[in-house]
Amino acid sequence: MDYLNKLPKIEFILTLVCFIIIPCIPQVGVIGAFILVIAYIRRSKNRPLLLRSIGFSSPANWLKVVGVSVVLGVAAELFAEIIFNPLIEKITDTPIDLTKVDFHTNLLIYMGWVALGFIVGGLLEEVLFRGFLLTRVSKLFSSTTTGNLCGLIATSTIFGLCHLYQGWSGVVSTGFIGLILGGILLAKNNLWYSILTHGFINLTGLTILYLNYYSTISTLVF
Repeated sequence: MDYLNKLPKIEFILTLVCFIIIPCIPQVGVIGAFILVIAYIRRSKNRPLLLRSIGFSSPANWLKVVGVSVVLGVAAELFAEIIFNPLIEKITDTPIDLTKVDFHTNLLIYMGWVALGFIVGGLLEEVLFRGFLLTRVSKLFSSTTTGNLCGLIATSTIFGLCHLYQGWSGVVSTGFIGLILGGILLAKNNLWYSILTHGFINLTGLTILYLNYYSTISTLVF
């Protein structure tokens, strides 16, 4: 069996379990699914091939990866904050709920959120949603293009739904970010681009909130 092109039965079952528990147990389900995926990867007899198939390989030029990720992350977040999010809020007549992000004007709390943005948002979510789930769904189809498209839509949808605590506008917003991150993985074929871009998206958004520029930026166009 060509491991890189066909989906083993155990991975199909694991993918199905993840798609069930992530939306059914908000936030906790994401952690649980990540633990299951990491446990499977660690115990896999085909670990090198599995890691390669999810795009987890060391890039030839780390400086290039970081530089590209900074540009993509900042650009994606600014586009979302200036254009996409205000438009979605206008259409749904519902603001994105960011009340859970509270810095209390404390630099240390802000830095803690940034760390979480890279570790949980960047590493954990990208390994789970883009690295594992997107590529597993893609392998269910004989056509690579169809598989990638279905994987991109399915994982972006479930990624958005696990942010339901931000309201439906937040679901659409994070789903849109999921599409961008999935597209980056498919274009670059290296998970580190998605991981770091996600981290810099979070860093940009958190910095905007910390500096209290959110309202100013979100009303620049709409």
